Amino acid sequence: MQISSVLKDGILVLSLEGRLDSLGALDLGEYLKQHLKETDRTAVFDMEGVPYLSSAGIRTIISAEKMLKGRNGRFHLSRVQPYPLSVLEMTGFSTLLSLHPTCEDAVLAARATADRAGHTGDASPVSYTLKGADFLVTRTGTGKGVLEITGIHPRGQGRDRDEGMAIIVSALPGACSMGWGAPGQQTDQSTIPMGDFLSLGPVAAWLSPESHDTVDYLIIDKNQASIPVTASFLIAQPGPHHFLISLQSGDSGGITFSDLLDSLKEIARRSEPGYKGILSLSFCAESPELHVLDQVKSPEFTAGSGNVVVVGCAIVLDSSCRSGHWNDVIQQTLVHEKPSPDVNLPRIIGLVFPATSQDGSKIPSERVSRELLSGTPGVLRHLSADTIIRNATILLAIISDIRQNTGTEIVFDGKVSGWNPDYEHIVQSVHHECGEVHLHPISGGFSGSLVFRDDAYDRQGRREMPFVLKLDRWENIRAEIEGYEGHVKRYIQNNATQIIETCRSGDYGGILYTFVGIQGLQGRISSLEEYYLTHSTEEVQEVFDTLFRKVLRTWYGQPRMRDLPLYRIYAGVFNYDAVKEWARSRYGISPDEEYLTLPHGMGRSYNPLYFMDRVLPGRLSSNWNVYEGSVHGDLNMKNVLMDEEKNMWLIDFAMTGHSHILKDIAKLECVLKFEMIPIQSEDMLVSLTSLEQAFLKPARFGDIPKIPDEITDPCVKKAFSVILQLRKYADTITLLDEDVRQYYLALLYYTLCVPGYVSVNEYMKEFAWISSSLLCNALK
Repeated sequence: MQISSVLKDGILVLSLEGRLDSLGALDLGEYLKQHLKETDRTAVFDMEGVPYLSSAGIRTIISAEKMLKGRNGRFHLSRVQPYPLSVLEMTGFSTLLSLHPTCEDAVLAARATADRAGHTGDASPVSYTLKGADFLVTRTGTGKGVLEITGIHPRGQGRDRDEGMAIIVSALPGACSMGWGAPGQQTDQSTIPMGDFLSLGPVAAWLSPESHDTVDYLIIDKNQASIPVTASFLIAQPGPHHFLISLQSGDSGGITFSDLLDSLKEIARRSEPGYKGILSLSFCAESPELHVLDQVKSPEFTAGSGNVVVVGCAIVLDSSCRSGHWNDVIQQTLVHEKPSPDVNLPRIIGLVFPATSQDGSKIPSERVSRELLSGTPGVLRHLSADTIIRNATILLAIISDIRQNTGTEIVFDGKVSGWNPDYEHIVQSVHHECGEVHLHPISGGFSGSLVFRDDAYDRQGRREMPFVLKLDRWENIRAEIEGYEGHVKRYIQNNATQIIETCRSGDYGGILYTFVGIQGLQGRISSLEEYYLTHSTEEVQEVFDTLFRKVLRTWYGQPRMRDLPLYRIYAGVFNYDAVKEWARSRYGISPDEEYLTLPHGMGRSYNPLYFMDRVLPGRLSSNWNVYEGSVHGDLNMKNVLMDEEKNMWLIDFAMTGHSHILKDIAKLECVLKFEMIPIQSEDMLVSLTSLEQAFLKPARFGDIPKIPDEITDPCVKKAFSVILQLRKYADTITLLDEDVRQYYLALLYYTLCVPGYVSVNEYMKEFAWISSSLLCNALK
């Protein structure tokens, strides 16, 4: 763990680089002892360079937090990366710690903490009398006020209609927002009925057009980080609030909302030197005279219908401050265009309840939660500034930054075939908080899956930790998720592939992987196949040794002897009908003939089709006493991913489970023989067949074959050198079991399917056909 520190605005900022595991935690603890002074009440951890966090690291952070809390202060964490953040969320500490998206935000929060720690009481409230009302204003925060605008407001319409693309955003428990949307993610299977939407703290309420004026709502668990919201237009203020304001109207009749907003502008001018003319507020108020902008009015809440309680949000745009801080599009978006295009009205939306409740809560989010949970009937309304209010509690934020979200842009760094609208929707759903995603094709499977290195950037342009994205038909994605959840989690330990997001759209699905141990934000991920094709034989052998002796050690390390029906396990050859058609059209061979004549004058041999259709069915019930272990099930070199530091991870767990322990090794041998050797001539085919015969002579695992000296082709020598390595590993994990025929049966399963592939040439298909016949000779 590398640690450095600087002072920013008088705040100690510690920048961490490396894994915050047991060793990293010790380093951090020692650094804090040496550099954290007894007078320090607050500090910032900059976590941008921390890719991994364990319980030991959390203990060190919590211990430091407790120490500063004893001084009436606290630590603030910034730029926490996706995997460490997921660990904090899973362990429940994300709600206990102060987390910030940028180091600047964390320093501002730490500065506020330091200011509060200098005295024991709250900030002294300030009194104002404005527009005939009394305001008691207490500062509650100093962080940057931000508005996030999602989508484009459709001008000139009675409501914020769900035009254009619906965008998925996150509603935070501490935020307030308003617009047109609804909780949930919209897919082809479930269409979200969007409508007027309001969120206040942990409460989300919306009124869909078909609801007959009945408000639907969701109260979010405060311990949850967020919930997805599908919206075509949304204005959100995620925090913090800067002032808590209590309003008492001098006139018992109250003041108009217009006068309230003018008063808040004046308070902001006096209180905040950097005021730029935009305010966001949530409020809870009594209203003796309600005026609404909606065309449809519930009879219980018509204009001037008597005393009611209004809880909601509003945006204030101060025309006196339009000095170039914000462009015209933003300014027009923040107002409610009614009753005509020439008149801009404040954007105010609120839940309206009868003033019969005895609930004394004044904080808006608390009041609306209790009203809804109690079953109090209420309606959601756009309010006119003519509405009269009195006895209000207001949480006010002064906005200094506005971020616009028009969806996630997808950029392809390479040629991609098979892309479809469902895939686009999946990518945008799993990255709904990102501004841009770059997809670099890694590889794809024979099922038609697409696998990408996934570089995501947030809306401030900061790169997230590297991901890998897999897209495929939903039945394959679902099988992979089930294999991961039901089996892989038991064995992955620290060198782990982690599924962090899944999504379905139509008949397709996607999985977003992240990787424990990836070396920082600039880490690049590629497949083992890419590494094999670009590195020397010795380097490849070293990587294969790491794969089996380290990464897969926990999978194969504790096999057990069992009676397994191996012929049944290896009976269903992939695409077998296509193989039979190829043999018929190429050689005129059918399953009825026991023997056949091999091509190129190689003599008579056993017919693989006869073996599969006539011999194997009679052996399905017989058991072999062999080793069973955890196997990947589809261990090709596209499903092994690497970074530049040679860390390795597995993906694609659709076939993962307990099975014959040699299955993965046999699969890799066939990949090396039939995909990594480009056979371009008859002479090369004959030479390979001779080499294959030598590799199928051993009668026991301990008899490891050798590559003859006359083999000089570099591609052949490279592939069979690695195959020799695999054979030695097969001998190791089968322990005392010397029956090599079980391995030949596994090889036949992965070899006979090759003539049915469209991705290999005729020489390679012939080689697989001949190899299958030789394997049947050993098994007949």
